[in-house]
Amino acid sequence: MEIYLPVANMYVDLFTIIALGLVVGFFSGMLGIGGGIILNPTLIKLGVPPIITVGTSVAQMVGATVSGFIAHWKLKNIDIKLGTVLILSGFVGGGIGVILTKILEEAGYFRTFVLSFYAFYLAFTGITMFIDIFKKKKEGGKKGAFKRFVDSLPFKYRFEFGEFSILIPIFIGFVSGFLAAVMGVGGGFVVIPALMYLAGLPIHRAVGMSLFQMIFITSFLTFFHGTVNHGVDVVLALILMTGSSFGAVFGSAVGQKINKNITKFIMAVLVSTVSILSFYQLFFEEPQQKTKHIPQAHNPISDFAYNHPELYSLGVIIISLVAGTIISMLTHRLKLMIEIFLERRKRAVENRVD
Repeated sequence: MEIYLPVANMYVDLFTIIALGLVVGFFSGMLGIGGGIILNPTLIKLGVPPIITVGTSVAQMVGATVSGFIAHWKLKNIDIKLGTVLILSGFVGGGIGVILTKILEEAGYFRTFVLSFYAFYLAFTGITMFIDIFKKKKEGGKKGAFKRFVDSLPFKYRFEFGEFSILIPIFIGFVSGFLAAVMGVGGGFVVIPALMYLAGLPIHRAVGMSLFQMIFITSFLTFFHGTVNHGVDVVLALILMTGSSFGAVFGSAVGQKINKNITKFIMAVLVSTVSILSFYQLFFEEPQQKTKHIPQAHNPISDFAYNHPELYSLGVIIISLVAGTIISMLTHRLKLMIEIFLERRKRAVENRVD
């Protein structure tokens, strides 16, 4: 069954996109990573223009982060002062990233840039993870020297979650915002480990701060991408958001039962595979033709997106937030039903044994 994407101006198979969302959500929930590293190269492979792939990937994350943000807010894993620094520096990094994507898209090099980023960054990440798995890390001088360097940074500030240099959250926010803008990925794979190793936050607080930052950063980038690059397809975003939200329910359930070393190995294999596929698309598939402008489709949604980009982008953000809230309620109920079913089945098995 094909469905028309009004801004991308193309038909895609609905069940393929839903399946992609489910797979992305499953790995996201199981491994705790942003699904963009799987989603974006695949969408480009399916023929979705890279500029729309990145913009739409960011837009669907607006709704996808809602449930996690609310949960961590209730658990008091949010530091407002620290979050404000992360958000403001993320706005700067994201703004620079969006402008860079526009320049590269108009020059016809954005596809090459995105695939190169994925290919080389994920290759480095995968190799590092495999080394970490198969080679025992040595504790000693290097780690101590790095810790001393972080502690020696100037401009110390007392946040609710600890006292450290304000340069740390500024750097983390800027880098995560830039990567979200140019790669269409959540900043969790940058923010979470950085807050843990540089700021000394425990993992649950690092995850909470990552979600708090990203719900604002993705909203900002959705607006920026929509107004500057006209690169947000609301139909594609809603389909992906729905699939990934339900996939995450099953992924998180599986992830809780898997050994951490196995989880790390799966993640290493996953990012390495995506890196190889990105290399293949980069060097062995026909590159995008250089264009002087971004082609515009002519239909009611696309015309509205081009003629009233501010209103369209705000509308996408509101729709994503509302849809994300509704979907998170449905997925939460589904998760409870699955847990009740498994518990009843477990009791039935125990009663048979007795």
